Amino acid sequence: MPDLRSHLMNGALTSAELRGAVRLSREGLSLAYDRESRQILRLGQGRATRYAARQNLPGLNTDEFPVFRVDEAGAIQPAGRIVTLVATESVWFPDETIIDGLPPEMHDVAPRGFLGRSYSRRHADLDLPENVANWSDNHILIALSRRGEDLPGNLVIGRESFDRFQQLRHETHTSDDFQRLSDNAIAGDHVGSSAGGEQPKFTAFVNGQHRIVKFATNATDNARRWQDLIALEHVALETLRDAGIDAAESQLLDLNGLRCLIVDRFDRIGDMGRRAVMTLAAASDQLHGTWTDSAEEMQRQRKLNDNGFHRIALLDAYGSLIANTDRHHHNISLYPTRAGYDVAPAFDQLPMAYAPPSSGNFRNSAVEQSYAAANTLAVWDEAHALASEFWQRAAKLQLTDSMQKIVRAHARR
Repeated sequence: MPDLRSHLMNGALTSAELRGAVRLSREGLSLAYDRESRQILRLGQGRATRYAARQNLPGLNTDEFPVFRVDEAGAIQPAGRIVTLVATESVWFPDETIIDGLPPEMHDVAPRGFLGRSYSRRHADLDLPENVANWSDNHILIALSRRGEDLPGNLVIGRESFDRFQQLRHETHTSDDFQRLSDNAIAGDHVGSSAGGEQPKFTAFVNGQHRIVKFATNATDNARRWQDLIALEHVALETLRDAGIDAAESQLLDLNGLRCLIVDRFDRIGDMGRRAVMTLAAASDQLHGTWTDSAEEMQRQRKLNDNGFHRIALLDAYGSLIANTDRHHHNISLYPTRAGYDVAPAFDQLPMAYAPPSSGNFRNSAVEQSYAAANTLAVWDEAHALASEFWQRAAKLQLTDSMQKIVRAHARR
């Protein structure tokens, strides 16, 4: 009897392809499968039947991981199972689609950014690379299935993370704790959900709401520039909200030289409730180009309605006009629905063109005026009015001299 698994090492095959490779009849293939069924999956029915070889990944004692979702009331419910396959593929049941790598939802919630960099140090027992940018799918699955009880969004993956979720309790914080929490975050000792982004931050449960707190000190010129940018982010979100455009609620707070931007999390409801979110990076097939390019493709695929496309195009144009050069696809979030996606509140809108570089001097003059792209022309006037309002409000802030000069140049335009 031929070894089926050896013929599946380069990926899944249809029933016809596998029969041809092993030179067996349908009945012979069925008997061979029964003999190797612990190592091989049979997916689909009839002519659509496919065969795939299971694969245990290093550091994990199984190739099968239960998946759960936490609802808005905090109850956890089964949501299928993930099986890892050879050739770096996986399949999420009950949907039997074979995926190259892990499902996009799992890449979406993996630790990254400023908080992600402390993850490996806090969980040294997992033996993960300290730099999350170097993580493989195997590393991501180890992190998610063993220490994934408090991920962004509403997924919980694996039995160990499920058990940890059952014991999860959130400490209540006040602004009196922010200095200590910011010190811990800088030291890499932050405990909490690993929200993305490079700006120093921590997560906290404050006044019955889960929040992300970005912070900057006044210790250096670079730090003071970040204080300016934090204040400008608050004004950028406030400008959108006041115009009736859904944006994350934010609060600006100064504490003895520490400036904090406190932003409400829209993937958390109360203490334990959660809501599913996906980034544009995970939801869109078009990862190269602008937010509007991806939204346009999703609209063509009927994953995004006209209102959703308008929102993303408007945020893209607004970001361009307020010098937000960091409009990557993880900075737009979406709510999955049965009909496709709705656009979640705007966040991370700020003039990143003026962020301090990792080396060298930061920019002290206003960038060139932005112009409409072909697919943002229809929203450009609306975005221009919003951006004008933003720069007028920004000009009234107490900022460093260099940033005040830049803001006034934009406001004059």
